[in-house]
This record gives sequence, structure tokens and C-alpha cells, in this order.
Amino acid sequence: MRAPGNAVEPDPGLDARVRRLLGGALRDAVPAIVAETVDEVRREVPEYAAPGCRDALEFAAGCAIGAFAGLVERPGPPPEDLLAFFRRVGAAEVQEGRAASALQNAANVATRVAVRHLSRVADALDAEVPPGLYGQVVSALFPFLNRLAAAVAQGRAEAARDPAALLLRRRRALLAALLARPGTEPRRIAALAQEARWPVPGRAAAVALAPGTGPPRPRVLPPQVLDGRHLAEPCLIVPDPRDPVHRRTLEPLLAGRAAAVGPAVEPAALGRSLAWARQTLALAADGALDDGPSGAPPRDGPIIAAEHVPTLVVLRHRDLVENCARHRLKPLLRLRQNRRTQYARTLQAVLECGFNASAAALRLHVHPQTVRLRVRRLDELFGPEIHDPSLHVELLMALRLWLATTRPDGQPDWFENGLASGRA
Repeated sequence: MRAPGNAVEPDPGLDARVRRLLGGALRDAVPAIVAETVDEVRREVPEYAAPGCRDALEFAAGCAIGAFAGLVERPGPPPEDLLAFFRRVGAAEVQEGRAASALQNAANVATRVAVRHLSRVADALDAEVPPGLYGQVVSALFPFLNRLAAAVAQGRAEAARDPAALLLRRRRALLAALLARPGTEPRRIAALAQEARWPVPGRAAAVALAPGTGPPRPRVLPPQVLDGRHLAEPCLIVPDPRDPVHRRTLEPLLAGRAAAVGPAVEPAALGRSLAWARQTLALAADGALDDGPSGAPPRDGPIIAAEHVPTLVVLRHRDLVENCARHRLKPLLRLRQNRRTQYARTLQAVLECGFNASAAALRLHVHPQTVRLRVRRLDELFGPEIHDPSLHVELLMALRLWLATTRPDGQPDWFENGLASGRA
């Protein structure tokens, strides 16, 4: 089988039966080829690592490989509807802000996978087809892929003339500049923002989104919101969410989706805001964060990083705080396992409330007398040090770490190190 020009043409040495056999074998292999292609593209081409890219990659690879299998069986030029589809792929690449090299790199990976599988198919059919079949099939694959690449290039060229696509590219360039670490120079941000039609706020915040959670969000966002949902770790840039007007804009965008809002900062520092937001989201996914400030009701909607600063700071310097906690909280190990977390929360509450039993009881949702009884037990366990104001910050940091990392048995994993002798 030879493929001069743009078509998969028959070879006189292959009769219709053999072509049907080969085409059918390739068609049976399409799911495996597609799965392997998508995995390798997402691993080797960062532009397609985002979760939202998987379905599009699977569909495009399935269309291309399935069509080639059909042309092996019934030779001819690539169908016009296939070329039209890949013109739309090219236009979508421009709209998503990806460079032409990204899809070319993905195509190279896909070709490598396809050739590998074609070799296996040819080997499996070696006894039933004429010699040289593998080389003939491979020689037909490359001009076929060239036709698809030409269709993609045509789609890109048409989309590049679209003002909406140009604006999208500019907004994504601005997003990359805002999230760069170290930060981009403010004058450069101002120039990019003007091109992208983004009104530069005095302060803004980054919102980290959990990949693939919640219902699909609307494609079109308010102009003051920069869209980073195409990234491998999706995000948004929003004006200062502490402003009630901006908060009302943000809430419907995040409804039903796991998200964390970083601290509001100057635009040049948004990379740091996103880092805090992503850390907050990761800790929340691990169950290491409570519902917010002590005594506050559970929050609906996104997690606000600024409401968890003590826990975030403690966990960011975990080794140092662990060292302190092993010493300061060792008396908790003298309690039964099912009481340790209860007493750790009580100690935290009374320290935060200045040993006011009534205020601590409100935070813990228990009777003040219950708090008083627990404090007496804590006095027995810890002695006078829990009343020493100079130790309260240290104790509170240690308790934050304990409560953020506690196992079901009431003890964190890191407390295993060197403390067996402290148990009673």
C-alpha cells in the first residue's frame, strides 16, 4: 500500500480481503492507541496537562486514528468532514491561547504512539499479509497526518483574524504576567492590562479552583475577572473580594465548586496570593482546616485563606512547630485516646478566650461548668505553664498543628517519634 500525495491509495499486491483485515485490526486497536496517545501527550506536552483537555484530546485522537483505519480499508482522500473538524480544532487552539508548537508537539507524540501500535498490528498479521506491509502502512500515515495538520493551520489562520481570539490571547498573556514569580514590573502589567481591556484594580486576589469539581461554569466571565480555568491548576483573578460588590460577582462563579480565595494584594503580587490559595485548598482537601475563625458558623462557598492564617503559617513551618509541640503537648498523651482531641480543643479555646469559661463554652458549644471541669484536669496535666502568658503563643501554635493533623485515635503521626515513654 502506497500513499503518494494526499490519499491512502491501494497497492496492487493487497487485495480487498487483506485491506479489510488490516483496517479491521487497526480499528480494533483504536481505543488502546487513543488511551496511550492521550496519556503520553498530557505527560510530555504541558499545555495539555489540564484536566479539561483530556476529553478534547481523546475525541481528536479517536477521530484521526479511526478515520485512518477506515482509509486503509477503503482507500481515498481524508473525508471533508474530518478536515472541517480539524480546522475547528485549529481555531479552538487559537481561542485557548496555545502556540502552534503545542499541537505540533502533541501530533509528534501521537504519531510515535500510532507507529508503535501499527508495528504490533503488522506483526500480528504477518502470516496473512504480503511482506513489507508495515512500511507501506507507515508511509501512508504521514501524508494523512500532513493533511490534518494543514487543516489545523488553516483553522488557526482564520481564527487569528478574529478580534475575540486576539483579546483572549492578550488576557492570557496578562494572566501569565500577573502570576509570574518573581512578580512582573507594574508598568509592564499596566501595558498588558490596557491591551487586554482589564481594569487594573488597586488590590486583587487569586482564586484556586479544584480541578474537575462542581458543575461547568459559564464560559464568559465578567471583564474584571481573568480566567485561568485552562491551566493544569485552574484559577481566577478577581478584584478585591472584601468589597461587597466584587464578592457578589464572585459567588455565582464559584457556586458548587471547591475553591480557595487567596489574600487581596497589589496586582504585581498575585503570584503569592495564588500560592497561599493553592496551599489553603490542598489543606482543606486533606481535612486539615476547620470551618473558619473559632466560634464562627460553617461557611458555604469558597474557603478564605485569610481566615486560616495561623494554621497556614504553622503548617508552612511544620518541622519547627512539631519540635515545640512534642515538648509542650506531651501531657495530652496521659489522656485516653478518645479524650485527647476534646481536651486539645478546650485548651485552645480557653487560651484564646483568656481563660473565660463562659466565652470558651460558647466556642465549644458546651456548658461553662464543663469547661471549668476540663480546665481543672488540664491544670493537673500541664501544671502552671498553661497560665504563663509568655508561653501562650507557643502553645497555640502547637495546638493548631495537633488539631490540623490528628488521626482518628486522637494523636498525630509525628507524635510517635520519641514519645512512647510519655504515655500513661
